[in-house]
Amino acid sequence: MGGTTDDGTTRRSVLVSLAVNAIETVALGTAAWATGSVALRAQTAANAADLAVIAFLLIGVLSSDRPADESHPLGFGRERFFWSLFAALGIFVGGAGLSLQAAASAALHPSPVDHYAIAYLVLAATVALDAFALVIALRPIRLQAAGRGISLRAQAQRSTDPAAMTVVVGGTCAVVGAVAAATGLVASQVMGNVAPDTVASAFIGLVLLVASVILLRTNRALLLGRGVPLQMLREMRAIVAAQQGVVAVPDLFAVVVGPSSLIVDGDVTFADDLTVPGVEEAIAHSAAALRERWPSINYVYLTPVSQARSRRARRAPKKTP
Repeated sequence: MGGTTDDGTTRRSVLVSLAVNAIETVALGTAAWATGSVALRAQTAANAADLAVIAFLLIGVLSSDRPADESHPLGFGRERFFWSLFAALGIFVGGAGLSLQAAASAALHPSPVDHYAIAYLVLAATVALDAFALVIALRPIRLQAAGRGISLRAQAQRSTDPAAMTVVVGGTCAVVGAVAAATGLVASQVMGNVAPDTVASAFIGLVLLVASVILLRTNRALLLGRGVPLQMLREMRAIVAAQQGVVAVPDLFAVVVGPSSLIVDGDVTFADDLTVPGVEEAIAHSAAALRERWPSINYVYLTPVSQARSRRARRAPKKTP
């Protein structure tokens, strides 16, 4: 669905996140060098990895915005799923891996932490910047939730825009990581021991590890052709069954083919006395009713059948040599 308001909002959130992460990486790296804090080094590594992650997301957003053509009749929406998968891998390897490695290294070879004031100042600034970027990133998800009349949490769980979700998850991890780093530094300063700072680094790595696993699972499901929730599918079937001339809906399914883009396919049994123009009209009314309820439905294919058949039977028969 190229050129939609949601796509424009997602693009803005990705660009804002890119700018914020670039500024933060420089600031955190400087503070980590000045203080010797392993938690700040972990945050620097996470932010540096985020720059690569956001670059992947930007490529996905721009490439998926291309209109459908003969070689890709359903559009390029899954380009966003592909590049978002690389982004999730970037969080896994670059963010979580480097943070945990820094924590392990600090545990084996502890080094003193100094210049706490610089660290606190930089962390306060990064929290403010990350919170701002997170508000921007949540905007497309809020728009989608409002359009569907559901809660923000429900929309996040069923979102089909992995780029928007990756920016939100990354922003949330950044805020949590900054708070964890500050907590570790405060504890280290009060106790006169670098152990809390090391524990904070390990915690940041674990948070990023969990986030990357969640994103990897989400993108894998989308790339494999994820369907829609069962309740939504039942409502779709009810809408088609309610059209004049429709006797039954033996089979119906919907598949995600892009961010906020669905294809609906199914078999429909019509009344015996319905003429061919009547069948065509019923199919057109069904498609219109489905799109009115869910604007994200881009393609509707309904096949008239006399009786129920298995999905395997719907495949074209193999040609023998």
